[in-house]
Amino acid sequence: MRHANALMGQDHPLQLVSPHASLNLVHGGQHGWSPNLAELAGNQSYVSYPLIPILLEAPRGFEDMPGDKASWTAMLRALVETHAVAIEGFAAGLEVATSDVAVGGGSERQDHYTDVTRARTQPKFKWEEKYGKPIQTFLNYWITYLMKDPETKYANIATVNGRGPKDMLLDRYSMTMLFIEPDPTHRYVLQAWLTTNMFPKGTGEISAKRDLTSPGEQLTLDIDFTGVSQYGAGVNRFAQTILDSINITGANPYLRRAFINRISEDVSAVGDGIGSYDLGVQNTANDSVHIG
Repeated sequence: MRHANALMGQDHPLQLVSPHASLNLVHGGQHGWSPNLAELAGNQSYVSYPLIPILLEAPRGFEDMPGDKASWTAMLRALVETHAVAIEGFAAGLEVATSDVAVGGGSERQDHYTDVTRARTQPKFKWEEKYGKPIQTFLNYWITYLMKDPETKYANIATVNGRGPKDMLLDRYSMTMLFIEPDPTHRYVLQAWLTTNMFPKGTGEISAKRDLTSPGEQLTLDIDFTGVSQYGAGVNRFAQTILDSINITGANPYLRRAFINRISEDVSAVGDGIGSYDLGVQNTANDSVHIG
């Protein structure tokens, strides 16, 4: 079911910008006179895979925040790399603008291209708020300390003793991230976005209520971020170096060690459990049985 040239060779013109395996469009078509099952493998569909988010640069302003920069950076990295339920808003499609003129006296028109634009990436993160509301608290600090306080209209970083910044350029309050879509083998980059000037556009709704007839509610945060993105072969090459550094050898979740490997001492110290059941049966089986 696989043609000898089902995949593009390394010298194929479409293969020069990326090393990932890609089907050769010359083969595998199944919508001609009749299906060609001998080349069915060449009809394999593209299926998307989850983006891999990588924090490259944290806001420089973290170094002036209360506490130490490492703590703020560690929280941000965990928030964007491991806590997000969903990350979306990435686009790179091209759109061609046209104008047209009449062709003859009928209804035919001749089109001319006038412009080409690329769709803008507008990142959005979805989080399920955690116990104690640490995510909204983090976003509140990020916004009020590194951008503006709603009361004073100045960044609260200026109020931290001895740590006031010399400027408020964008690298002080924004982050830079890389977003990679790997191929199905997790070995090669299929596409990637390098996005800078990223900062949250809000904390999400902060509210409360009292209604004794209704259950409590979980809080889902859908947070829009700003961003300026680069997309193309150069980004893919850089992303490939990052993907190469992610070693998944031996990382089969099914084979991971049990997260608990013993019975806790307080449980072992009380009562007869299933471990003593057989012994109890043996003891009673040795007792004499008298009838009548």
